[in-house]
Amino acid sequence: MNRHHPALPLALLLAMSGITAVLTAQTAAASTTRTVTTVNVNAVSVKAIDSANIITDPGWFVRAYDAGIRLYIMHSTGWGTCEPWSRTQEQLKMALDAGLEIAVYTRDATCWQGGIAAAGPYQVQLAFFALDVEPGSPPVTREMVDGVRAMGVRPVIYSGSGMWPTIMDGSTAFADVPLWDANAGPVDYAGWTADTGAPGPVGYGGWNTAANPRIGVQQKFEHELNGVLVDLNSFDAAFLGLASPEAPPAAPLAAAPAPQLTATPLSSPAPRAVRVRWRR
Repeated sequence: MNRHHPALPLALLLAMSGITAVLTAQTAAASTTRTVTTVNVNAVSVKAIDSANIITDPGWFVRAYDAGIRLYIMHSTGWGTCEPWSRTQEQLKMALDAGLEIAVYTRDATCWQGGIAAAGPYQVQLAFFALDVEPGSPPVTREMVDGVRAMGVRPVIYSGSGMWPTIMDGSTAFADVPLWDANAGPVDYAGWTADTGAPGPVGYGGWNTAANPRIGVQQKFEHELNGVLVDLNSFDAAFLGLASPEAPPAAPLAAAPAPQLTATPLSSPAPRAVRVRWRR
């Protein structure tokens, strides 16, 4: 047949090239759509609390979850020491049982190893360990950051625009470590909504830029939540691996029909009164 129609192979080749071009354009468009979706997810924020206080009631964590809080960050060593606090694992378990994500920190960043070890069997469930950089604590080092990672936990740095420049001499050498930014002020709890963009971020240390935004912000100190003093925070939901709390659950994919056969076959800190913190 081709011998009688010498132009036919060329026509077929051009047709196939056109199909390939269309498929390539469709693939590129799909890839662009996925990228935009990821950016949008990163903008979603969830409520978080941090505290160094004793909590004995499992119901307290349940009420916190019901109030929209999704992350509990606790001081995990005895206050003023690097020794694991006797209550750390009990409180982490109560938080997990209530459905909260968990993370830990130590006021003295050099206690990072004891702070992580204090989590015991819950270490693998830590969302991160925060290296605290504020007055009264030593400067953070690359060895601390690498040490946290070596223990299988993601490091973040807790600091603020009024603290980092003095303690760390304005260094930008840690801009690769996610920032939990201290930027607290008066917050009306009744109207509090999670938003990592509030208050407006101040650039320092290589963070709080369009390319390297903070992943968390501490927005209010010493708020009494059901009888316990906590600090209020907002965190990036995608950083914690959480979906938007407002988004409806994704519809389940329909199962593919089973193939049909025929004849022709064809995926312990100190009590609150003793705790003195610079950020009060």
